[in-house]
Amino acid sequence: MPPTIRIGFIGAGGMANAVHYPSLAEFPDVTLAAICDLDQAKLNKTADKYGVKARYTDYHQMLREVELDAVYVVMPPMPLRAIVLDVLAAGKHCFTEKPPGCSYAEAKEMADAAEKRGLLTMTAFNRRFAAVCVQARQMLEERGRLTQVMSEFHKDMLKSGPYYGLSIIRTDIIHVVDFLRWVGGEVKEVKSYMDQFHANWDNTFNALIRFQSGMVGILTANRATGTRYERFEIHGKGAAAYIRAPETAEVWFEGQKQPTLLEGEKLCGKKDNRITYGFRDENRYFIDCLKSGQRPHCCFQDSCKTMELCEIIERGGTNR
Repeated sequence: MPPTIRIGFIGAGGMANAVHYPSLAEFPDVTLAAICDLDQAKLNKTADKYGVKARYTDYHQMLREVELDAVYVVMPPMPLRAIVLDVLAAGKHCFTEKPPGCSYAEAKEMADAAEKRGLLTMTAFNRRFAAVCVQARQMLEERGRLTQVMSEFHKDMLKSGPYYGLSIIRTDIIHVVDFLRWVGGEVKEVKSYMDQFHANWDNTFNALIRFQSGMVGILTANRATGTRYERFEIHGKGAAAYIRAPETAEVWFEGQKQPTLLEGEKLCGKKDNRITYGFRDENRYFIDCLKSGQRPHCCFQDSCKTMELCEIIERGGTNR
């Protein structure tokens, strides 16, 4: 891999412009080489901002004409599978936002295609890179085996409904389902409940998960509640972490009268949500993996397991 990584983008929408373009533009070993978007206005606005001359409305043409090391495909899940498969067929490493397609079957197809061609891939699960999450987990693991993990993620969505008309656990709650897997590892058994409260769509998910490691995971996610609230817990040997990413984490050790307080702003040196919530670091990690040839821990092969767990929770668990 050359010292300067040439990146092509398919997508110039809000998420890409909020976190991915500005992060990559900060890295001296990255060149934003080409951008593709069907919306000419969005395309030109983004390309002008980052000084990108190679502009396309047809990604097939971009893949043919521009020398690229990797391609970012940042867009809603519905068209993701077909585009990613074309990117992989062109021999390009690939980065996508979550979710990895609309279903486990789509995610697995993309993972298998990458595996067949020996390409590096990554799905952007930013909670794995949020400073307070990374630091809190590390502090507990240094004391011994972890025993329990919990994800709590609520939103007031009664008036808006699910994103893209797809299951909300696949398009949104998947972030904190992935957090459970990131801490707990491979799944052994699941018991879950999915409900419709005050609406005609599935908006409440609760699950108890046994991991092969022996750890227990708990998910509680409600989209018919009063506000947005996200929180994680990790428990270990005489230790516990209570995390409100990206702002703070309280880490308690046995015998302490006060917790060790982790603050995202202090850990990162900036208040910027793009940095404290892990978006910059996930991009840096992908670039470093491209340069070293290391498979990212949140590669397509891994993220399809998170999508599979979402579908298992939808079905009521592994015991039905």
